[in-house]
Amino acid sequence: MVSGWRKQEALGSAKPAAYEDARAALLVSLDFANLDMEFPRIVHWLSELPIEDRDRLLGELEAIATTDGIRRDDATYLLDDLGLRRISWE
Repeated sequence: MVSGWRKQEALGSAKPAAYEDARAALLVSLDFANLDMEFPRIVHWLSELPIEDRDRLLGELEAIATTDGIRRDDATYLLDDLGLRRISWE
């Protein structure tokens, strides 16, 4: 479980420094945040990552959407309804 302070730290950062930071912030967003409100920040984080890291993180989200009973609905919503899979990153 992520503490409130840790949640605020992850959500408050405009630009995670690395893949691990982006991954942690994204998982916190899945668990605690309003994805509609966080979507622009998530897109920003992903756009700042190198292509291979972004692809790896999107792959992890897809795995969550198919295997994680708790986060499945939010991951699917983020990928499909909000449109992370449809963004042209270039």
